[in-house]
Amino acid sequence: MNNKENKILKYMIVSIFSMIIGSIVTYFCSNNTFIEKRDSKFDMLYKTYDIIKNEYYKDVKDEVLVEGAINGMMSSLGDPHSVYFNKEAKEEFDTELTGSYYGIGAEIASTNDGKAVIKKVFDKSPAKTAGLKENDVFVSIDGESVEGKSISDIANTLRSEKKEKSIIVVNRDGKELSFEVTKANVTLFSVSSEMLDNNIGYISVNIFGQNTYDEFTKALNDLEKENMKSLIIDLRGNNGGYLTTVTNMLSIFLDKDKVIYQMQTKTGKKKYYSIKNGSKTYKVVILIDNESASASEIMASAMSEQYGAILVGEKSYGKGTVQITKDLKNGGMIKYTIQNWLTSKGKSIEKNGIKPDYEIKLNDEYANNPTKENDNQLQKAIYLLK
Repeated sequence: MNNKENKILKYMIVSIFSMIIGSIVTYFCSNNTFIEKRDSKFDMLYKTYDIIKNEYYKDVKDEVLVEGAINGMMSSLGDPHSVYFNKEAKEEFDTELTGSYYGIGAEIASTNDGKAVIKKVFDKSPAKTAGLKENDVFVSIDGESVEGKSISDIANTLRSEKKEKSIIVVNRDGKELSFEVTKANVTLFSVSSEMLDNNIGYISVNIFGQNTYDEFTKALNDLEKENMKSLIIDLRGNNGGYLTTVTNMLSIFLDKDKVIYQMQTKTGKKKYYSIKNGSKTYKVVILIDNESASASEIMASAMSEQYGAILVGEKSYGKGTVQITKDLKNGGMIKYTIQNWLTSKGKSIEKNGIKPDYEIKLNDEYANNPTKENDNQLQKAIYLLK
């Protein structure tokens, strides 16, 4: 590599670091001591880069080293919620929150032995229409074996617009089956609902995404038109999402004089209120578990403290911090913590979680046969609303 290329990459690394520490660098730029220390420390980074490029026994791509540097800076924060997403991971993250993408409508995971398996088939999706099912193991796509390919590579192939149709071969219970799947724009619904016995409404929210408020509002209105008398909101497995979404959803239930959450900063606490006058008075039970995190915990705590909702299930995850994201020029993204949040009454839930009013562990019967009747947490919620 020539000197010009070396300089270009070094400037890229400096730019990335400057973006991450942002205003801190601006504040201290007038301090000569800080500049000298900063340059001295970067010399070590430059030298390490030069050693790897010139002396490491294999060729290493510049973008790999840059991503490694970003990953290293993020992981050095010691914060599990401050992370780097490469381009593929960012696309998956965006898809989950925006609620739509082009593809077949199936969630793919990796088994312990490295095989690609369908974890979930979304309703009304091309995959569902074609006949693909959960636990189908990928064998090939369009005649090309998937052996040795990463989950990201397989997902990108299935989302590619180069081919409108794909021939997918899977292994199902020891038999190889072939399916022709026509790709389409897939909408991922974050809300599902139904009316249970005794006019008890049930709404499940799996993420607080871009479309969740609209979906939740429609589901709630439909249930109310069916003469709903009480409501169960299921937040189990919901690991969060947009703060604005949960704020809008809480404002359906809480008046403007009700605090939804508080933010802890270096200068003190700031209270955030409902943005409109909620008009609901019926009894509400909220289901939570140890995967209910962030925005789920904001909703559960505010509904408990300000509305009087009953919490049932297991202690929540305990994520009392707020993150923002910044896009990078390489197509990736960094997500990092900027604040702590507190419940409406000023309680910190970071690493502590929220303890439900009725602490109930999901039983083995449900794990073996996941039905509403075997869901002892749901059955407790129904009992409390009868």
